[in-house]
Amino acid sequence: MKKIIVLFFLSISILAAKPRVSVSILPLEYIVEKITLNKFYHMSLFDENYINEFPSKKKIRKLSYSPIFLSMNLPREKKYIKDLQEISNIKVVDITKGIDKLDNNPYIWMDPIIFRQIVLNVYEQILKLDREHKSFYENNLNKLLKNIDEIFLVVRKQLNNAKSYNFYTFDKYWDYYAKRYRLNLIKKEKYKLSAKEIYETIVFARENSINKTLVDEHDSKKIISFFAQNSETRIIKNNIFKKNWQSNIFILTQKLSEENNK
Repeated sequence: MKKIIVLFFLSISILAAKPRVSVSILPLEYIVEKITLNKFYHMSLFDENYINEFPSKKKIRKLSYSPIFLSMNLPREKKYIKDLQEISNIKVVDITKGIDKLDNNPYIWMDPIIFRQIVLNVYEQILKLDREHKSFYENNLNKLLKNIDEIFLVVRKQLNNAKSYNFYTFDKYWDYYAKRYRLNLIKKEKYKLSAKEIYETIVFARENSINKTLVDEHDSKKIISFFAQNSETRIIKNNIFKKNWQSNIFILTQKLSEENNK
């Protein structure tokens, strides 16, 4: 029993000794993990269901224990950042500073080139919290940057073989990905089409080789299914808020390119 108690307090002391950083979304936590490995304690405000999650007061309290909060300047962050600042002296760092945005669209990280810059910005903040292990973090950073460069090329090669570059979508989540790889996203509003609109949408889709609709996996299923059925398109689901950025961008690219080639 004594041994268990000793181990418990030892684990608590080790955790307390680690530098801490709070982040807004899981892709940022992914970056922190890749650079620091097990040397940092990190926590994300939102989980993978960014659209529908409402972080609890308990979670906000835990986030406030960190000296800094890495913000992506997302619309849903603002309220919770205010809550954080009311209960702590946490420093909020805009990790997107210096990155050009499309019409103030904040969903920038699905572009590998932009993601690379985000990684560098996160790395700067990590060093401010723990410069003692700079060489360790720098080595991990270089590995991550090399990996991102390789991903950029692999994705480009896959999409270059696509037969169509046109997709329907309802949201701005993939605008940067589309711009980087020269895809055309035709935006639609979320409502049930009239008979006339159904006909016009089908004609437009056929004339422009559109056979896919790209949607967030947590989006309204009724509207999405109705649109897909009445536009003669297939639903491609993706969630840009998933933690494993590398896996997520590969899976998205595979779905788009494979479907195009069928």
